[in-house]
Amino acid sequence: MRSRHVSVVIGRPPAEVYRFAADPAHLPVWAAGLASGEATVHGEELTVDSPMGRVTVRFVARNDLGVLDHEVTLPDGTIVHNPLRVLPHPEGSEVLFTIRQLDATEADFERDAAMVLADLRRLRTVLEASRESVGTEPADAALPAGAFSAPPSPDAAPHLRIATPDDALAVAGLLHAFNTEFGSPGPDPVDAAPRIARIVAGAGGFVAVASEGICDDDDAAVAVPGSGVDMGFALVTYRVTPYWDGPLAQLDELYVRRDRRSSGVGAALLARAVAEARAHGAVEMHINVDADDVDARRFYRREGFSDIDPDSGSTMHCYLRQL
Repeated sequence: MRSRHVSVVIGRPPAEVYRFAADPAHLPVWAAGLASGEATVHGEELTVDSPMGRVTVRFVARNDLGVLDHEVTLPDGTIVHNPLRVLPHPEGSEVLFTIRQLDATEADFERDAAMVLADLRRLRTVLEASRESVGTEPADAALPAGAFSAPPSPDAAPHLRIATPDDALAVAGLLHAFNTEFGSPGPDPVDAAPRIARIVAGAGGFVAVASEGICDDDDAAVAVPGSGVDMGFALVTYRVTPYWDGPLAQLDELYVRRDRRSSGVGAALLARAVAEARAHGAVEMHINVDADDVDARRFYRREGFSDIDPDSGSTMHCYLRQL
């Protein structure tokens, strides 16, 4: 049985994050993987509709240590213990959830991990969006009414899929928009499309696509025809490495349309890319970022990437030579 720690850093004080996350009334706002409707409180237990059906949730008693561990009783009577902590962090708080595989398949385990990460990122979005309305109040001050908005409707949420060769021209168009916006040289979509088709058709990599449309129930690779407009993509390629049996994953491009930025689409695409690469057997993912692109560097650090070599502790650089 495997365990995995999933965490996000939130730029708010630990006491504020804990207080918000511990309030049953807020569960539908951020914990879509657990609560799809309003929670009903019965003493120390909560009853709530979830993607798994009607479940009962019992949190540990309120405490000053940031512990939000809870037991979920599933419709069939199975009880699952979920460790959840709010920890102090130099940039505010770190919220850490431990996922245990139990008897889940590899695919279900990866899907559960992706759902937890999406929930934690939604918690971060809701809390950090409240900065202006909350201001710089003390950590134990009461939050103003209406500081936290309801979650976006399903139609506004990004739907993710893994591209097929039929998506190549659409992805090539997004790549062209990316290069045009940032003034970078790049191929014409007509030239890029066959190359992208070769990548996604073989074992050389994949493209995760975010769409405003609706994907089918089992999150298959192809979106429902006519379901909406693609708004971003993450392109990953693989290469063989002597250090382990699986490939090394390289995130070559990550792009989100300007009108959908700062809404969690980029983070969702990156999470899907990481999960897909891990399921393919990759052990490590590399990303090249311009030194002066401060926002991108901050984004990747927040998502768990680092430019510090974990073995030597020295800063890493990427060197390029045209051939």
